[in-house]
Amino acid sequence: MFQKKLSVAALALCAVASNSIIAAEAQDGFKVDLDLRTFYMNRDWKGDNDTEAAGQAFKLNVSSPYFGGMIGFDATITQVVELSDSKTLKSSDVLDEDGDGYTAVENLYVKFKPLDNVNLRAGRMVMMTPLLNDLQSRLSAPSTQAVYGDIALDSLNLYAFYSDEASKNNSQDFSDYSAGGEDYGITSIGGGYTFENGVKAQVQYAVADDYKKQSFFNVTYPTKLSDYDVTLDAIHMRGENDGNLLADYDSNLTSLTARFAKGAMAYTVNYQTVGGDDGYNMQWGGQDDSQFFTYGAVQLLDFNANDIQALQFRVDYDVPALPGLHLMARHTQAWDIDTGSVTDGKRRETNFDAKYTVQSGKAKDLSVQLRVAHVDGDSIPRINDVRLILDYPVNLL
Repeated sequence: MFQKKLSVAALALCAVASNSIIAAEAQDGFKVDLDLRTFYMNRDWKGDNDTEAAGQAFKLNVSSPYFGGMIGFDATITQVVELSDSKTLKSSDVLDEDGDGYTAVENLYVKFKPLDNVNLRAGRMVMMTPLLNDLQSRLSAPSTQAVYGDIALDSLNLYAFYSDEASKNNSQDFSDYSAGGEDYGITSIGGGYTFENGVKAQVQYAVADDYKKQSFFNVTYPTKLSDYDVTLDAIHMRGENDGNLLADYDSNLTSLTARFAKGAMAYTVNYQTVGGDDGYNMQWGGQDDSQFFTYGAVQLLDFNANDIQALQFRVDYDVPALPGLHLMARHTQAWDIDTGSVTDGKRRETNFDAKYTVQSGKAKDLSVQLRVAHVDGDSIPRINDVRLILDYPVNLL
């Protein structure tokens, strides 16, 4: 059975290499892509059995032109096929909750462009904002049901949205944001401005009535230091309860980052800390699985526990002898964690990534990535996590 399922991924890879996928007849202005992803995960929890799973995703993306110059639609449908699954006590989220394949609607929305600098969308979409987002970490992306709009004004961009439902990254279903037996929606406004000296500032505010409100502030400053390109980045997040659906909650997270790049090498240092009465939880309830837009959020841990202080060192290297090969090593050490039962707790995570992207030929843009993580500490179980990811986009139209 496994050999039959594995052949699904092999056939998909061969189709890209031979360019044998048949495209539909092109229609003016339509864009149709097929993204193929093979994903394998093996996660070892200390004290529990391993969790191992593999799947093959076929992601069909359709984007229409703006009919009449004003209205169109976009759709993304992902079919996930099970290759293997030996889920034990803990789910890998590679497959669905039963360890099977599934179909997910990631995008299905109407888009409207009343002016050249104004974009409106209504439907189900992959959202990408700091306080509500659908980052893809497995075979399919989570999704959000929303009405969204943005406007670009020279160096200023503004956006706003309202959302009432969300889905997880391994689910076919959308569900309401809910807590305490009550449903609610999320309203948000945000934007960014780029100054003439290259400094970028972002801000976002989001609120779920009677549940939670959050704020996000970010400033990025690019500069030069001798022969190094330097990027300084500061993020501050603030979260608190907004009513009776969430018990007293008060937290803030600060992330400070410096990145130094020269030639094929880049060095990054990050410090992250959480203050207030609680660890920082940016989730909105229901199936929402928004993730942190911070350097301190790594492969497994977000380093968002109460009172935590975390220091990260990271090195990136683009191998000159093999264009397309990128290597990364990262270690994050945390202390002062207060989990109630543990005070002055410690956590650490070490990551190694290797990714190769084909640069030319029929398999151009095909990528193979190996991700390895090790987590341990006195306030968290030891975890070893290995992931192998193959991505291969195909342009059909």
